[in-house]
Amino acid sequence: MSTVNPVSREISAKIVYYGPGLSGKTTSLQQIHAGVRPDARGQLISLSTEGDRTLFFDFLPLRVEQVRGLTLRLQLYTVPGQVFYDATRKLVLNGSDGVVFVADSQPLAVDSNLESMSNLETNLSEMGIDLAAFPFVIQYNKRDLPSALPVAELRRQLNPRAVPDFETVASRGEGILDALKEITRLVVRDLKARQPRRAPGMSLSRGGSELARGISAAADAPARAAEPPRPARTPPPLSAGPAARREEAIAAAAPPRDRGQLVGLSFARLFPGEGTAIAEVELEIRERAFGPAVRRAAEAVAELLAALPVDEQAPTARAALLGLDGREFLRLGRLAAKPDVAMTEQDALFALYVLVAAAVKAERI
Repeated sequence: MSTVNPVSREISAKIVYYGPGLSGKTTSLQQIHAGVRPDARGQLISLSTEGDRTLFFDFLPLRVEQVRGLTLRLQLYTVPGQVFYDATRKLVLNGSDGVVFVADSQPLAVDSNLESMSNLETNLSEMGIDLAAFPFVIQYNKRDLPSALPVAELRRQLNPRAVPDFETVASRGEGILDALKEITRLVVRDLKARQPRRAPGMSLSRGGSELARGISAAADAPARAAEPPRPARTPPPLSAGPAARREEAIAAAAPPRDRGQLVGLSFARLFPGEGTAIAEVELEIRERAFGPAVRRAAEAVAELLAALPVDEQAPTARAALLGLDGREFLRLGRLAAKPDVAMTEQDALFALYVLVAAAVKAERI
């Protein structure tokens, strides 16, 4: 689910490394991390258990190239290989823009390869995605082993659609970057195909994510003329209680009567009946109560993470699993700890952005 950060002018795309347990998914990401420039990579996070090398994911933000003047940031994930982690597989796969399937070339892995491939197709199908029309490449890993099956046999078993495939030795990094370059090319092509050159209202997301609206305008449109100043809004009395403020926040999120103007514009309208927290943050910002706005946004994001259907308790792990940028999540936590007098409008707007991004991603689960 591609999303757009209009502030940094970035498109964020998600690529998932899928495959059976111990096929080389984690090692592939480790080699990618080691093979790209330090200034182009983020921190590689790995959560491991006794039963599988990757319990949830590996996360690597990677800057690659520009799409229509916007920087493409790749978020690379792996899924747990073992079948009893299927709920987590689905959560990680949700919102993906491309998949790299890492197959184990050993004869003993034939059944697990086929099971994992079938599981991938099923999970994508439940999300309304046809694998045949989705950016997808295959790695035949462990090609250095004497017992490795012939590539022709692996292709017969796993690649009837003749998608791009690569012989890899993840332990030595052979072929890994080639597979990454190809899936990146396919994802970029898919993003461009879903972005008509002159359609400002179109979304880059297959699921229709409202957060991606306006990318064409951000990429192509000249700077807009300054809007005339809007009438000042009289804030409520400082003695207004939580109930009154909540009612006002909900009222501010209501659709404007005059749809020809951006009166009362609110991100809360993306989530009918569920956007109260966003409306409350927007109300605090309009009243220039930046500290309370940041803290309310941080609380709302924490509530979204706590509601995820996974056992992992670490907030940072849950944030990355949801698809939030780890650095942005940590920055939000740091801002929430600052005193009110040190808080700026930019801080509050950033907190609102993180909250809206989290709400959009959580809505797709």
